[in-house]
Amino acid sequence: MKKNIPYWLCNKGTICSSDYFEDGTTIHHIAEVQLIKLKDGRYQFSQDGVFKRILHGYDYTLIDRKIGAVLKTYVPDQIEIADIVIFRRATNEEWSNYCELKMKHKIDYTQYQSTESSGLKIYSLLDNLIYISPDLKHKIEEALEDISDIEFKRGVPAIG
Repeated sequence: MKKNIPYWLCNKGTICSSDYFEDGTTIHHIAEVQLIKLKDGRYQFSQDGVFKRILHGYDYTLIDRKIGAVLKTYVPDQIEIADIVIFRRATNEEWSNYCELKMKHKIDYTQYQSTESSGLKIYSLLDNLIYISPDLKHKIEEALEDISDIEFKRGVPAIG
């Protein structure tokens, strides 16, 4: 395996192709909150779930603002970041601790093993999964006080 292949920046517990499970292992999926992106740029709460630091949905990737600040510092020319608001219409609750992340460079499954990731790099896979270079991983680890709920994995999402 190539040494500098990108890491998948994901929530703790996300299943990856390189994960090893012993026979008989049971995998429990903890659903994240489901959102609907509105035309005005806000996100409406649509289904209960856990507010994880990275939220994925159709056509969007939302990240905790602390992660966003690190990415803005180190790879500003490779991303677009916009502060957003998540709201629950039924209770008038609002969450403003997320930002929308758009990555300018994309890779696909066939490019993963050969992707050049020396230096500070960020890529998207499947339009919304975050892949980062080892150097950017190191910067994130240095900058964030608590990374206990995110992981850096080598490999692609497990499908099936």
